Amino acid sequence: MSRKEVVLQIFRDNWKFWLSVCLAVALFAIAVTVYMHKEEKRVTEPLTVKYEDSTNSEKMGKALDVDSGTSREITKEIERIHNGDARPVVTYTVEAPTVEAAATETAKSIKEGDARLPAPALAQTDRTVVTPDLNKQKVDVYKINLRKDHKIKAGLLSAGDKTYLGAGYQAGRWEGMIYTKSGHNIDAASVSYTIKQW
Repeated sequence: MSRKEVVLQIFRDNWKFWLSVCLAVALFAIAVTVYMHKEEKRVTEPLTVKYEDSTNSEKMGKALDVDSGTSREITKEIERIHNGDARPVVTYTVEAPTVEAAATETAKSIKEGDARLPAPALAQTDRTVVTPDLNKQKVDVYKINLRKDHKIKAGLLSAGDKTYLGAGYQAGRWEGMIYTKSGHNIDAASVSYTIKQW
């Protein structure tokens, strides 16, 4: 029997198993695609937040659906902007009867990708926060990018009674690691993809 015939015979004998594997992979791919599309839509829609809440890390954490450490980092940067330590990237004028109406109109224009808005206001980021400032009669738009897409990694791998030193690189959701026992040769390698982040 040739190698090809052996492989075909294995597939014929186990066709239910292989069909199950193919269906599971197809369903997994569909689920991941739907989840990523839903997550992307949720993340990119602008959110209107009260001016006083924009520096409250607890309220911002709930509104933006981020952890407490990230929300503290975000509110710290917003406080710097409120204190005048950081200048706006761009300034533009919107005509509206009230500041709240201007904030609502700005959020709607960002969501729809209105070409009349400056490019920085339309830039794709993880979160967009629109805040009406009643005291200064203005609307602030904060573009928040939580992703740090490039990472250098180091670690240890233990397999059986052997320990390997590892180094790697992560770009977005993809990560590659190489491992060495002696420091002179590559003894193992891995590539992985992050399916879910939170």
